[in-house]
Amino acid sequence: MKPALLITGLIAATILSAYFDARGFIYAAQAWRGGSFVTGTALLSLINFVGGVTLYISSIGFQQRLGVESAAMQSIFWFVATVVGVALMDGTIGQWSVTQRVVGVGVTAGIGWLLVSAAH
Repeated sequence: MKPALLITGLIAATILSAYFDARGFIYAAQAWRGGSFVTGTALLSLINFVGGVTLYISSIGFQQRLGVESAAMQSIFWFVATVVGVALMDGTIGQWSVTQRVVGVGVTAGIGWLLVSAAH
């Protein structure tokens, strides 16, 4: 499979995985209200995590075909995408200062570089 197609698949699987995991984290944060467990919300969290991990596992296949074998490297791209997803979904990214946004872009670019450079 061509590297461009592998990278596209990796990005798509990772972003979708991060999206579902971010939703899982948002629902998990809402699973306790007023000291009471909210079963429906907890189940929504679990369902989203199952979807997220399923897509994450598929992203590993793309990464391994690109030569990324390290579990640390495989997870770091997902981690950044998930953190950004949570920040977008809960609205806190709108409260970030310019400095925080610049650092976020820099960290994302650095992780992207690590991912690509570790593949070779």
